[in-house]
Amino acid sequence: MITSEKAYSRYFGPTSAIRRFVQSLVLAVVALARAIAHRREVRTLLELDERSLQDIGLLRSDVIGALDQPLAKDPSVILMVRSVDRRSRIRAGAHAARRVAKPARAEVG
Repeated sequence: MITSEKAYSRYFGPTSAIRRFVQSLVLAVVALARAIAHRREVRTLLELDERSLQDIGLLRSDVIGALDQPLAKDPSVILMVRSVDRRSRIRAGAHAARRVAKPARAEVG
């Protein structure tokens, strides 16, 4: 049976604090490595022409802006958000245009 003192030291003792610190450090290093790898992949988008970028819902300025973010910030997440936002605005505009373009039905009475 574990006493409350042993349980406390097990979860809040110096070894668990060190373990949590090391785990958070490892997670931070992994996140940084992932952001750097994604940054390298995003850089390849600069090789695409304007039409290709537009097909995936991006502008060249989106890619440049995402790469201008701090090193630890993942540029692929920024581009995904911008692309989804732009596509949803385009769809909403097209939907509104279709509503306006429909002629009103004349009532026969």
